[in-house]
Amino acid sequence: MAHERGREVTSFLDELVTLGQHEHAAILRRLANGPHRFNDLVEALPQLGDGTIGSGLRDLDNAGLVARRVEPGPPLRVLYELTPAGGSLAPTLVALERWAAER
Repeated sequence: MAHERGREVTSFLDELVTLGQHEHAAILRRLANGPHRFNDLVEALPQLGDGTIGSGLRDLDNAGLVARRVEPGPPLRVLYELTPAGGSLAPTLVALERWAAER
């Protein structure tokens, strides 16, 4: 039982580290508006750059917060969207954004 609880705490802390990276939060906030293509994210988040966005998407995909969806073409389209777990974070991110703006 204690081992299981320790695993839960470690998992929770890992999630906080993932979200604590500003680029991850920016990507999640943008995807909260709906699916986006990679180039759309680069255009919407120019301060991050394409390398940072690419690694952020991989991190968020590995964390189960973002999913990559390929739509057959032509032309072939790759979309990134929030998973249900990622979508459940949207209200929290909005609240944190509002809180930070008030400071």
